[in-house]
Amino acid sequence: MRIEPLAPAHERAGFRAGVPALDKYFRGQAGRDTAKKLAAVFVLVLPEEKIGGFYTLSTATVLLPDLLGGATRKVSRYPAISAAYLTRLAVDKRHRGKGHGRALLQDAMARLRAANSDALAVIAEAPAESARAFYAHAGFRTFPDRYDQLFHPLRAA
Repeated sequence: MRIEPLAPAHERAGFRAGVPALDKYFRGQAGRDTAKKLAAVFVLVLPEEKIGGFYTLSTATVLLPDLLGGATRKVSRYPAISAAYLTRLAVDKRHRGKGHGRALLQDAMARLRAANSDALAVIAEAPAESARAFYAHAGFRTFPDRYDQLFHPLRAA
């Protein structure tokens, strides 16, 4: 098993996350987003060369008051910080329960920490309760006013 950037040689047609929006994105839009550098898409390749899962990363900016909510202490004189955006993470439904989601998330966090980036946090999209629970279990925190997104610090601010 390995995790690598999406390439034209990767066979995406057989991937089934069981979430129509994720399946449609991965089979149709992921390649275009990669080619246009709108997102970095990474795939988990199983030993039989099938895709077991994927995630996408892009850049974002977040306002500190959004991140901190009602916290009144002063963290920085700059109101916005650079962040990474984990917009999608999916595992093929035939391969769930094998730790692939955790492996994908660990890979994303490791890539972000190793990159020469100014990102101080990663923001994860979590539209479903199961996704929110997955990210919360991994140490992500909820935004005070956004139920469908969570964040995790990458570096000390």
